Amino acid sequence: MRVYLLLPLLVLLSACSTPPELQNTSPELPLDWQTPRDEMAGASGWRQDLNDPVLNLWINQALQRNPALAAARQQLAAAEQRVRISGADRYPQLSLELGSRRQEDSERVDSLELTLGWTPDVWGELSARQREAEFSRAAAAAAYDEQRETLAAAVAQNGFALQEARLLLALYTQRRDNLQQNLEIIESGYRQGLNEALDLYLARNNLHAEAARVEQQQQTLSELQRELERQLGRYPAAQLTTEATLALIDTAIPAGQPADILTRRPDLQQQWLTLLAADATLAAAHRDRFPALSLNAAYGGSSDALGTLLSGGNLAWSLGASLAQSLFDAGRKSATQEQALAQRREQEQRWLDAVFTALTEVENALSARQSLQARYALYLKAEQNALNAETLAFEQYQNGLESYTTVLEAQRRALDAQTSVINLRRQLLDNRVALYRALGGGFQHSTSSLQTVQTSAPETP
Repeated sequence: MRVYLLLPLLVLLSACSTPPELQNTSPELPLDWQTPRDEMAGASGWRQDLNDPVLNLWINQALQRNPALAAARQQLAAAEQRVRISGADRYPQLSLELGSRRQEDSERVDSLELTLGWTPDVWGELSARQREAEFSRAAAAAAYDEQRETLAAAVAQNGFALQEARLLLALYTQRRDNLQQNLEIIESGYRQGLNEALDLYLARNNLHAEAARVEQQQQTLSELQRELERQLGRYPAAQLTTEATLALIDTAIPAGQPADILTRRPDLQQQWLTLLAADATLAAAHRDRFPALSLNAAYGGSSDALGTLLSGGNLAWSLGASLAQSLFDAGRKSATQEQALAQRREQEQRWLDAVFTALTEVENALSARQSLQARYALYLKAEQNALNAETLAFEQYQNGLESYTTVLEAQRRALDAQTSVINLRRQLLDNRVALYRALGGGFQHSTSSLQTVQTSAPETP
């Protein structure tokens, strides 16, 4: 009864703790993308789109064996246990204590006590902390999904780079062999007095430079293989074999509407769930400033003889309740609430920044796709013209109609065009994966963490 009489006084003392006022900020999203897009519904994911069995095998191996992803799984497991810990605080705690003590000039006293304690969640502080843990777990799940998506995309793009490196190595090797044949022709003409010494020196220089390019490309290929081995968790014993094809895929990519990415991208889900967790932390910090009610019960006793400890005369029960309110803490709880409020507002801005960054990524990927397709079509024509010009220039040089510098320029242009075509084919594949990722279409179609909490909104404590 005394406890309940003190309750109005303690509530009055905590009345100065007014909840902070918050404004839920919703981003203004465009109705459609600025860049013209393909009209197509349904996305199965870029992994199925590429239809590459070797690439699928590599992605599966990376998802199973990559150490960084394994660490992310443990972070998710820890977040799940944190939910259990926060939920346990809302239940009564039962403990059994067996003790023995001896004081000066006294005999040993043994004691046994069974204690039941409970802190009722009167103001909802414990439930707010449990919500914060649940949102944090969902955010960790979304972060894990994002890391899986990022790893799969990185493996695919490294696979494309590996194919590009092999195509370039084959191109440089073929050109080195062709330049060797040209040098033999020029040396024969020089011995016959038909070609000048300058042409011979230039031809040798060109051959040596191309041989050096072959060596450099072999080193690049080796580095790409080791990086891919590391991502797959197979370093250093993996034998990576893939066809150097760089497939061309012209099927449309479903862009959808700008608002779709809010529920499709795991990174945006993570930011939103982190905002909800920060909001729950703020609610808990505010409610921590109210009185704390504790209930407890105990049953036990003590005796100077262990054998008589459980006899009826030594055992007794007790019940108790307490209501505590902090009167002076040097502003600690108030500062904790203000800190939580600032962190909540910070996360709100991070959420908005992530949304607009995601929109920008989609716009850039859409415009880059159109530019790459146009450049690739033009470079295909440039490649054919450059190869024809290279053949014609050498034939005219042999007939004495052109100087060898014209041949060198034709060879340089042909090499540049061929290299650009190979590079653009890789860029088209990279862009395809990047556009899928920006739109929220992953390597496999899934809707993850947000489904269970997508109807939740930040709570003003």
